Amino acid sequence: MAIILEFGLKGNYYAMDINLTREIVEALPLTPIPRTPGYIAGMTNIRGEITTIVEIDELIGAGGSDKKADSEKFIIFVPDAARGENIGMMVDEVFNVLDVHEKQIERSENGGTTGRKSFIKGIIRISNAPDGGEGASVSQRLVLYLDIEKLISYLFELASR
Repeated sequence: MAIILEFGLKGNYYAMDINLTREIVEALPLTPIPRTPGYIAGMTNIRGEITTIVEIDELIGAGGSDKKADSEKFIIFVPDAARGENIGMMVDEVFNVLDVHEKQIERSENGGTTGRKSFIKGIIRISNAPDGGEGASVSQRLVLYLDIEKLISYLFELASR
């Protein structure tokens, strides 16, 4: 059993392990950081702490709508996951916290350690049936399960270049 946080980005569904999340906050004004890569959206003050916000859509290859959502949020990572730094990511929407059974996750066998696909742990099949049932008439949505720890490591690797 995994507990995940489901969120939307560019019209697509994504998920991450909830235990990597410190908090979710409404999007705040960002201060651009000069001479940083495009995936660094800027920095903001969250409860007295300067926090760097990244836009992961380019890093993970999130295609889809460029229209910004009215409910934009920042998912702030726990410091342990972010090497003690205050880091968060910008998402369009946060949907649910869900208990997901292993049978709902189709694990991804990633070949390399770089590239966009390497940030995907698997695909989660989430049923819209009230009892979580399965069957031909049950509607399902597919959610990309991201490896946020690998993504954060990659961000630090890029920053050290």
